[in-house]
Amino acid sequence: MRRAMTVTVGLGLVLLAACGGDGGFTQGDAPSLEVNDGTNPVSQNGTVTVAANVPTRISVSNTGTGALEIKQIVLSSSVDGAFTLSSLPMPTADEPIYVYPDDYAHEFTLIYTPVAGSIRPTATVTLVTNKTIEGTETFKFEVSPEVATPRLLVQPQVVDFDTVSEGASSTKAVALLNTGAVDLVISGFYLSGSPGYTVDFAGQSYVVTAETASTGITLATPVTIASGASQHLDITYTASGPEPAEGELTLLSNDPNSPTVIQMYANVAGPCIQVSPTRVDFGGKLVGQQSTINLQIQSCGDRALTISNVQWVDDGFGMFAMTDIALGTLPVDLEPGQTLYLPIIYTPVAVSPVGSSGSPELDEGMLRITSNAYIANYDVEVSGFGTDGSCPNANITVTEGEEVIPQTTLHLSAAGSAATNGAITGWEWSVVQPSGSASVFLPSPYVEKPTFEANVVGEYIFRLKVYDALGTVSCEEATYTVYVTSPEAIHVELLWTTPGDVDETDTGYTAFGESVGSDVDLHFLHPNAINAFNPTGWFDSRYDCYWSDTAPNWGGAGATDDPSLDRDDTDGAGPENLNLAFPENGTSYKVGVHYWDDWGYGISFATIRVYIYGQLRMQWANVQLVNFDMWDVATIAWPSGSVTKLEGGGSGSNQPVITHDYPVPFF
Repeated sequence: MRRAMTVTVGLGLVLLAACGGDGGFTQGDAPSLEVNDGTNPVSQNGTVTVAANVPTRISVSNTGTGALEIKQIVLSSSVDGAFTLSSLPMPTADEPIYVYPDDYAHEFTLIYTPVAGSIRPTATVTLVTNKTIEGTETFKFEVSPEVATPRLLVQPQVVDFDTVSEGASSTKAVALLNTGAVDLVISGFYLSGSPGYTVDFAGQSYVVTAETASTGITLATPVTIASGASQHLDITYTASGPEPAEGELTLLSNDPNSPTVIQMYANVAGPCIQVSPTRVDFGGKLVGQQSTINLQIQSCGDRALTISNVQWVDDGFGMFAMTDIALGTLPVDLEPGQTLYLPIIYTPVAVSPVGSSGSPELDEGMLRITSNAYIANYDVEVSGFGTDGSCPNANITVTEGEEVIPQTTLHLSAAGSAATNGAITGWEWSVVQPSGSASVFLPSPYVEKPTFEANVVGEYIFRLKVYDALGTVSCEEATYTVYVTSPEAIHVELLWTTPGDVDETDTGYTAFGESVGSDVDLHFLHPNAINAFNPTGWFDSRYDCYWSDTAPNWGGAGATDDPSLDRDDTDGAGPENLNLAFPENGTSYKVGVHYWDDWGYGISFATIRVYIYGQLRMQWANVQLVNFDMWDVATIAWPSGSVTKLEGGGSGSNQPVITHDYPVPFF
């Protein structure tokens, strides 16, 4: 259920220009300039107070009815080098910046850098514009350094532990610098988030508890940091599970901008291993006959998976083996999305005896894969049993065949299965599906002919066990592999997981009209969307392909050069899919993700995959989003097909570019 949409219809007005040689505006179509320093409005000839070495953002908006032209932004200072003004772009009389009524404001920054030996300087900022509703063409305000205060600068302010392996710990130091002119006094803090975090500060260790998160800690002896000096604290994360772990350390001090928040993350991104099947079950095999099942090892993270060793912990007295040549020379690196296939071999030497449960006793083994993933030692159970061939035989058919496009509903059937002891009376389906896919068998996995929606590009391995009238299980599982591929020039997938949603496979809405899952949206942008009216382009009425316009008209006649959003998921997990068959040459498209509504389920971790003619060109996995975030993901250049991540947000060059509380127009 989307939010109610309000449609604003513009009314064309015919206005007569005022007489006079200056070409001025009548009051009805003149702009009205408003300036804000991020906290307070700034008046004509008013004063903006700035802190030393801290950027102050100035916004210029237009509340009138005509376009505002910013022709110049001029900074003059009483001391050279004490103040710096930055505007992107910097306007000129020939190329002014246009700010339209009730649209995005233009922003520029001021930075004050104290100059040794100088008295307290001042500066003046002058905005030169077209004539406003007040009849003026200049707006001036003074810039004055604030009085001496302490300033707490935290480096880094976002502490990312990357991947911390099972049972392991990682420690990172955080520097606390006083960039102000007087002593900084830290009196206490709050510590919240995952219980795996520990903070060592002022000679004591603190772990996350209900008390540290709610009432906080008051230091018996406050920590004092002199002007220009620094101290440090250590943050340790100890992994107790593979799930993403977050935390916050909130420092309380006499800094006027206190409190200061340090964010902590672990296991949100990094190398990841996905093994399928997770348990290799050969079922019943004829004695003396060699059987093979391919073990699929996939790199599912956003960094390379390094496999350093693969060995048998238990080879079932020699009945289990692997084809070592498939591994090559260890260690081996698997790039994100890359897959390695390892043949596992089973050769039973005798018919397995029947146990007390009436089922054959299994031959069992254990294979261990050692890598740099969270689970450093990944153990795969292997089993099978020897038979003389009297158990039922499972058989799978799929109406749609072995290769389909995304969003195909597969019709599976076990009708070809047979038994020597009466009819087939039971069915048990299972599937190994690509990372991020959350499809299920309908109406259940225990019917003869279920359906299954294949939405994510990749390999789907369907398995089937059948039972005869005596309850005997099939000698071996039947397998059938379906490959989901995209023939389109550009295919983009969005998947996400929301830890607060305990069942991401359910669909629809509650009796109160609330979604049963989080709603994250895929956006695909044409460069024509970016203009003076909408500098970011997102939610453009024509050139953004998303849930509100799933098939926009971008190119020439016909739909072949137009994108299409083929799946919009509003209740959790995804995927959302976008296709473009014939991109325009000389065009660079942009991929984005917007967290439309969390419906109370909280943080989501989004993954984007970009395919060019069916080949995975980019995967960016598990990027944390909160409600109303807008993530600028990547660009796709055509005809080269090159995919470039948009990085540089947050605290590092490799961080995603995310705008919090993104303003959504017209909804």
